[in-house]
Amino acid sequence: MRSGSSALKHAMLFLVSWMVAQCGNELVAAVPPGQSPSFRQKNGWYDYSAYTDCRGQPEPAQYNGGILRYSNSDDPTGYKTTETGVLSPAFVVYDLNKTTMYTFSGWIKLEGSSSALVTARLAPDNSGTRCIGTVLARSDCWSFLKGGFTLDWPTQTSVIFFQNADRTPMKITVASGSLQPFTMDQWSMHQKDTIRKRRKRMATIHVADPHGTRVVGATVSVQQTAKDFPFGSAIASTILGNDAYQKWFVDRFNAAVFEDELKWYSTEPASGLLRFDVPDQMLAFVRSHRVMVRGHNIFWENQDATPRWVKGLSPEDLRSAVNTRIQSLMTRYRGEFAHWDVNNEMLHYNFYEQRLGPNATADFFSVAQDADPLATLFMNEYNVVETCDDVSSSVDAYVARLKDLRAAGAVLEGIGLEGHFSKPNIPYMRAVLDKLATLNLPIWFTEVDINNKFDAQTQAVYLEQVLREAYAHPAVSGVMLWTALHQGGCYQMCLTDWNLNNLPVGDVVDRLLQEWQTGQATGPSDAHGAYSFSGYLGEYVVTVNYGNTSAQSTFSLSPGDETRHITVQI
Repeated sequence: MRSGSSALKHAMLFLVSWMVAQCGNELVAAVPPGQSPSFRQKNGWYDYSAYTDCRGQPEPAQYNGGILRYSNSDDPTGYKTTETGVLSPAFVVYDLNKTTMYTFSGWIKLEGSSSALVTARLAPDNSGTRCIGTVLARSDCWSFLKGGFTLDWPTQTSVIFFQNADRTPMKITVASGSLQPFTMDQWSMHQKDTIRKRRKRMATIHVADPHGTRVVGATVSVQQTAKDFPFGSAIASTILGNDAYQKWFVDRFNAAVFEDELKWYSTEPASGLLRFDVPDQMLAFVRSHRVMVRGHNIFWENQDATPRWVKGLSPEDLRSAVNTRIQSLMTRYRGEFAHWDVNNEMLHYNFYEQRLGPNATADFFSVAQDADPLATLFMNEYNVVETCDDVSSSVDAYVARLKDLRAAGAVLEGIGLEGHFSKPNIPYMRAVLDKLATLNLPIWFTEVDINNKFDAQTQAVYLEQVLREAYAHPAVSGVMLWTALHQGGCYQMCLTDWNLNNLPVGDVVDRLLQEWQTGQATGPSDAHGAYSFSGYLGEYVVTVNYGNTSAQSTFSLSPGDETRHITVQI
């Protein structure tokens, strides 16, 4: 039987030999076994910085390279190049484990092609490969790749390499590579720190008498009455007339989106036959309960989701029909919907652009902006954060399309990420959000669920991971679940059964909603007549009792770094 060290060397040599055969002679060694913990992790803070612009020179490696070390130098900004074709230099990394979050980054440049999608892939212990990050690289400048991964099992020896997605020959140069590990506790610490800074705020209640004299020892009670962060779910016509479902919904959520009722095939099943009665009733329900609502969607590029009568129209008739669609929908609901998904899933499909030309989507945005200038207009796409294996919807493809639309005059103000997850890759999810955050636009998760190929308990585990990461990321402005309830089930994931009994994912949602709100805070005013607390952003009522006297006031905690001061006179 081989010793452990012999087995490790054997595995390493096998992988190295395999990579050399595939990649040429530019293999880069990284992190030999036996390094001290201080070498592997110098501090626990995550670097949210990212770049979506192409630069003349690469920036220094994040975390000073992390656990990567080059074979010829300890300089993590060193350049490594291959001329062997579709594969690039590789990093060999040792002793990765499944209880660690790994974030990976680097700068990429090409020769032999003006631009190409480059994928960073991980080969753990010769057990296949997986995508851990992508970048649209160019030959005239450096592009930033940011991704990450977790493992299902510990590995002795793994290889990280780079691959041109379409496998055409070219030279790939990599600089400033970095692989940084974080423990689960450190990752949770990042989330809690962001929540403290972005979702909460300190407040001080000052208690005074009519003469302005501070009152010491008054009882101060603070209760949150509304949340600032939009957290909601899709609803369908099944909520109409169902009092129990309606109460269940408004007890939990402050945001809604209609599952199908606003889509073109629902509102105009035949040319000129407009049906708005159902969405009108649904809108009345959410309006009566002060629930904000997203408009989903004006157009859907998927031909299978296009009304049957629209598919056979000539380009001239189609152009007339789409203009009528925008006007009829947005004139009727002007000012009612906070958001509109203007042209859904245009990275994957092109029904309208194929027939009306490449500027069709920009025209849709312009007409929609004129029809309802107060609505925030969104792109909305799937597989941007869910996986990096979908070459159609890489984060850089999303960014490029958004920039192209804005350059063409589209007033595009929001980033929609559907969030239909299988098993989530949380470090990759955070890395994608970091890159999208560089655009300084509100980011919404618009259709979150977990694939029903998993059992109920696994769905719950994965949903909690996704929701915690989404809520904690500083660039995320809202979260919508794709959990409209039908008697026969839901699209992929139901929070309850038809009788509104919680399923495991429903328990997760209820627990997080409870966690992300300020419970009743009560205490005495101190020697300065003040009572301080940390509260989640939103609306509050404060009640002050002193002797036989009481007073009540309302206030809001809006985003801000400074302590909010409220004076209550008693």
